[in-house]
Amino acid sequence: MNIWQVLSSTWNMEPWVLISALALLVGYGIATGFKLTKLSALYISGLLIFVLALVSPLDFLGRTYLFSAHMMQHILLLLVVPLLLLLGIPKALAEKALKIEPIGSVMRVLGNPVVAWFFGVGAMWVWHLPSLHDTVLANDSLYIAQQISFVLIGMIFWWPVFAPVESRRLSPLVSTLYLSSACLGCTILGMLITFAGAGLYTAYLNPVDSIGILPLIREELCLTPGVDQQIGGLTMWVPGCLIYLTASMVTIARWYGASEDYELISDSGTDGLVTATSQENK
Repeated sequence: MNIWQVLSSTWNMEPWVLISALALLVGYGIATGFKLTKLSALYISGLLIFVLALVSPLDFLGRTYLFSAHMMQHILLLLVVPLLLLLGIPKALAEKALKIEPIGSVMRVLGNPVVAWFFGVGAMWVWHLPSLHDTVLANDSLYIAQQISFVLIGMIFWWPVFAPVESRRLSPLVSTLYLSSACLGCTILGMLITFAGAGLYTAYLNPVDSIGILPLIREELCLTPGVDQQIGGLTMWVPGCLIYLTASMVTIARWYGASEDYELISDSGTDGLVTATSQENK
């Protein structure tokens, strides 16, 4: 079996993934009136990546053969998918939801930056404890719970920075510190995995070769357990931190843009206020 055959034959249409994505899409459509906007495009993109991460060969390879594929899946589910889903929620819809109890009370607790930070960074560390990680791979229910928890915890983590309601966000400077410290936590864990001896995750040492591709992986692609583990650690370390860095740059740009609007108002008085407001609403 060659690479193309592997990529074309290892799709797994998990019912729970498809049903969850469809339910979220229909619910979002009902709440927003089924209007196609920039926000809805972000939300739909998040759902598409969610589905692809869990039904594509990435899931099959990550659960059976390659720790590096599993790590890429985790980065998508914890950092990319939740961010796109959160960015796709309209402000008016979020404000309405936050007025409903117990949603409002729960988000006041989970949206606390300290709580959200420990949830986001802690999830990455806890789920990658070697013994727990191997247990998850062997248990279908626990595996599903892990994937769902990544998305939910990811949304909690991003909330203090990109909440649809501005009053729930940290200031740009504090947001940058929040993201930088999360990047540090991700970097430390990535380094530990990268430089640990081969076999940290024993499930990938001698996987059950159900479709006969282990020779392709080990010999042709040269992905030995040690190399695979290093790639997985580097995936958490580099791409993971790049996501935090990009988000930090967005918050700084937002801060800079807000400063420009303030200067425009100060210099031009009422006319400046009208101009700045019109620019913000474009």
